Amino acid sequence: MLKPVIPVMTNAETRSNVSARGLDTVLLVEREVLVRTSIGEYLRACGYRTLEARNAHEAGVVLGRPSERVDIVLSDAASGFELSHWIRANLPEVKILVGGTLERLARIAAELCDSGPTASRPYDPQLLVQRIKALLGND
Repeated sequence: MLKPVIPVMTNAETRSNVSARGLDTVLLVEREVLVRTSIGEYLRACGYRTLEARNAHEAGVVLGRPSERVDIVLSDAASGFELSHWIRANLPEVKILVGGTLERLARIAAELCDSGPTASRPYDPQLLVQRIKALLGND
């Protein structure tokens, strides 16, 4: 798997990802370490505070910390469905973005994802950031 090129962000682009509360926080849940690392680096370069988890269990630990604020969870399809149900029931303010093939996501998770499942894999890093901005109201 090739690592995506991480474009250099200007200060204005980075500041556009900062909410009134500080940096928007993305919890990236991805079992494949190369995907998790490269997308995590890209999101940080775009100005997001990015936390990482390998699976739904690790994500649940992060989300269960009272001191941790997460704005959006970006999860692979393997972890995403069970995790999405739990988030909807327990943290309805957290936005959800599940990545995978559009056909599978559309069939299984249309009701879980904010604005429908539209993050296909392999991830296009720039489209992914645009989708996160739209979900957080920063577009």
